Amino acid sequence: MKVFPGDFIEARGRRWLVDDVFLGSPERHRLICVDDDAQGETIDVSLEAEIDATQVVEDGWNALAGSQPDDPVTLGAHLRAIRWRTASAADRKLFQAPFRAGIRLDAYQLLPLQRALELPRANLLIADDVGLGKTVEAGLIARELLLRRRIDFLLIAAPSSMILQWQDEMAQKFGLDVTIIDREHLLRTRRARGFGANPWVLGSCFAISHALLSDEVYMAPLRQMLTDFRTRSLLILDEAHHAAPSSGQAYAVESQMTRAVRDLAGRFEHRLFLSATPHNGHSNSFATLLEILDPQRFTRGIPVEPADLAPVMIRRLKEDLRQLGESFPKRTVEAITIDNLPATAPELRLAKMLQDYWEEFGAEVGNRLLLGILQQRLFSSLTAFARSLRAHRRSLSKSATTEAERHGDGAENERLQDDDLFVEASTRASLHMPVGISPLARVDAMLALCDAVAAQPDARIAHLLRWIDTEMLDGQDWRHRRLIVFTEWEDTRRWLVAALKSGLAARGVDDSKRLAVFTGQTGLDERDRIKRAFNAPFEDEPVRILVCTDAAREGINLQTRCHDLIHFDLPWNPSRLEQRNGRIDRKLQPNPTVTCRYFIYAQRAEDRVLDALVRKTERIREELGSTGQVIQDALAGGIRKGQADASMQTIRAASSDRSLVARREMGEEGRLERLKIDETKLAKAREEARRKVGVDPEDLRTLVELALERMGTSMTRHPFSGGDAGGLAPEDPALRSPSWQALIDELRPGRAPIGRGLAEWRRENPPRGIIFAPPVLNPGQPEPQDIVQLHLEHRLVKRLLGRFVAKGFQDDLTRVAAIVAPTGQHRIVMLARLALYGPGARRLHEEIITVAAPWRDSMRDESALEPFKEVGEETTLRQLQDALQSGVAAGAAVSARIAPWVHRDVADLKTHVETRANVSHLRAVEQLRENGNREADALRGLLVRQLARIERERATDDPRQLTFNLPQKEEQQRQADRRAWDRKIERLRIELEEEPAKVRESYEVRAQRLDPIGLVYLWPTS
Repeated sequence: MKVFPGDFIEARGRRWLVDDVFLGSPERHRLICVDDDAQGETIDVSLEAEIDATQVVEDGWNALAGSQPDDPVTLGAHLRAIRWRTASAADRKLFQAPFRAGIRLDAYQLLPLQRALELPRANLLIADDVGLGKTVEAGLIARELLLRRRIDFLLIAAPSSMILQWQDEMAQKFGLDVTIIDREHLLRTRRARGFGANPWVLGSCFAISHALLSDEVYMAPLRQMLTDFRTRSLLILDEAHHAAPSSGQAYAVESQMTRAVRDLAGRFEHRLFLSATPHNGHSNSFATLLEILDPQRFTRGIPVEPADLAPVMIRRLKEDLRQLGESFPKRTVEAITIDNLPATAPELRLAKMLQDYWEEFGAEVGNRLLLGILQQRLFSSLTAFARSLRAHRRSLSKSATTEAERHGDGAENERLQDDDLFVEASTRASLHMPVGISPLARVDAMLALCDAVAAQPDARIAHLLRWIDTEMLDGQDWRHRRLIVFTEWEDTRRWLVAALKSGLAARGVDDSKRLAVFTGQTGLDERDRIKRAFNAPFEDEPVRILVCTDAAREGINLQTRCHDLIHFDLPWNPSRLEQRNGRIDRKLQPNPTVTCRYFIYAQRAEDRVLDALVRKTERIREELGSTGQVIQDALAGGIRKGQADASMQTIRAASSDRSLVARREMGEEGRLERLKIDETKLAKAREEARRKVGVDPEDLRTLVELALERMGTSMTRHPFSGGDAGGLAPEDPALRSPSWQALIDELRPGRAPIGRGLAEWRRENPPRGIIFAPPVLNPGQPEPQDIVQLHLEHRLVKRLLGRFVAKGFQDDLTRVAAIVAPTGQHRIVMLARLALYGPGARRLHEEIITVAAPWRDSMRDESALEPFKEVGEETTLRQLQDALQSGVAAGAAVSARIAPWVHRDVADLKTHVETRANVSHLRAVEQLRENGNREADALRGLLVRQLARIERERATDDPRQLTFNLPQKEEQQRQADRRAWDRKIERLRIELEEEPAKVRESYEVRAQRLDPIGLVYLWPTS
């Protein structure tokens, strides 16, 4: 059998497209499956060795009829399942993924998807404000690219605290089975497949934490799999600002993370970077981050122009969207001022003692960061301060050169800042100091005062207890209200919890199960349990107060039933402050207002600086969104005695300068007006897409119920929050197999344990209810926690509906049915599916072709069937839809009446179907060609402009004039950026020759198929 690329064959019980032929003895063939239930599966075989391989010549039209018509319900299920599986890359403006996802779809969330479809490579920076749903926006793009066969490999890189949230959201909302690559997974893979097994080749959707991006144990096999460049691949980098150069005063210096992400991102065809804080005020840092995102559009060392950024950056603020009518909560930030304390209050005395100590001994006992860390601990709690003070004291007598002096004060020490090691490393040796001026006495005096009062509650505790008493309690009974309290330090957290328990007990309030704790030591299962409990209805879960360290500032959404947050201490990094607030100030917060409070001591000068920092952060957030990075280093060296006013001025000046750079380069001017235009267009595009490819929730419910009925089971009714919610009984015999139980586990709250404990977990966590559309909520009503929205891409739905497109199911169908319809005359409808295939058997376009005609058996001998005109066709298709929903068979007499004419009806209508298919084929090919040419021309223009800009910058660059007396590391980074221009020019010239042609080629149609999927007779009721 001689075959060529583009031919179709039958082998191993399936239909395949010949993708490539490799000459040799024997000849080898690459085949890609085109069956609906194994679409895209690839095998390399020698057809000579295949015992059942045959070339597809029979077109299936003659087999359309059988001895008995199909049950209308069964055929209707098949037709719907086929239609729902069609997708197209021809129409660049058609949204498909939103109607196959389990989300509450708002128009503004479609803008990133729209931009991604406009770009030849989906390289986007999604820089929306905290809590606007960047995860959902990225998931929509990933699912759309999968539907259009533009990607077949996905990697998500995120901070470790957010990995599980990514896995859960991708599974629940988009049906993506994401495997987390970590030490445990690597060990399981090696145990199962051998030490040399590569985990990256055992799937297509993965997630990995930022911390492992520099670890060769994980990156070496990933590079081996990706090679230098892997087509049809997508990288999603969450919190992408971590990859931007950050250290440095005038010129940002690259970190190990920067270099690791650059090496990784360059191997992916498509890249999505997510960050609410993309710009840190350093122009070269922003340019470097954008070059990693899209090296064909940006170059490090060359300032970013807003016109270049506009096509690839999406940025919306909550305040913008509120003005456009979106329902986001209004944030109120309130200072809780503590005043009129006696001068002997420990919080005030120790602050003065620390300032006096530093004024006298600071230059001798520590580097410039030590004062800042001691002040942060003091302002958190005396317990935390005492711990750091003891670490400082231990190091005072060391004579060896400290770790801090060997490595300097830069970002290398960032890993030590939450640890006593930082205090010890930042303390200089004092062995040779004269005894008379030893700082030890001053340190001991501070320690003595700490030890005397550290266990006692301070003024903040007293205020917090009064607030709980007023806002959360009716006497001794807890109201339906929840509170989050954040602290930066574990020492403070332990003291705070003990003080709250003691204070509540003194009031006679039962605090059992009312206080929960979330720290860096909280295990993954416990984190998930806490999140579910804190978001659960008040009647179901008693927890009312959650005390957190900064381990909870990202990766956990707590907005469902909480709108109050108190910062017990203030982080000096405004990004962390914003991340904390973002736990409740986000999409799906039901309360119209969220309140974030913080404590300020009016009698402590340093607190005025912290208050200024918070207020400035809020002003910048209102102007630029969550850009805390712009002022994150303002207090790195502490607040010196007598310099509070100067520090406040520094915050205002430094942040203003860097904010101006950020505003200019991110194109902030006119943002709101652009959003208004976008919002109108997106709403129109959404409704147009809904009309073309939308999925009726009731249709989906009907098919799911039919599939369950065919299995011998059904949905049960339970008192779930959703009035029309159903449920599945895991003990049902039809669902007892391990594969079905694994799918039912996705309906349970929480996360299934790996290994032991699964049976107990299942007993304690029954499946949630099932709905098929987002629940309708009243104002202020939180999202229900006991139901799950099923959608087309949910793995349970795909398993159930897969039976209606499985090859065995299709082989059993005659694909002919006679159905009672609300029509005044007999009608006939033929349906076929047109599929166009591109390189690699990628389905570029699928379309359902329909032809409708009047049918009269009395005249069949005399004339062929003639299709309706446009109006009659539309009427018939509406009647077909209604008939399929009712599913009433026309009866045996009608079946007998149409049986003699089926073959002739097929022959008559086939010609018209083929004619319409040819028109659709030509139209789709032209659309695809236009897409390819448009993208190729845009890419060529982009490369030409980028080359010209680099040449211009290189020609005007004068190293002698631009050194700015930079520190050595910053100057080295600047020089490295300029040396990279030469390599970039060479690469761009090569891409200019090769890349536009590749883009055009990706839209070329290599093969086509037109397959019949059904013949339906519509019979009047009388």
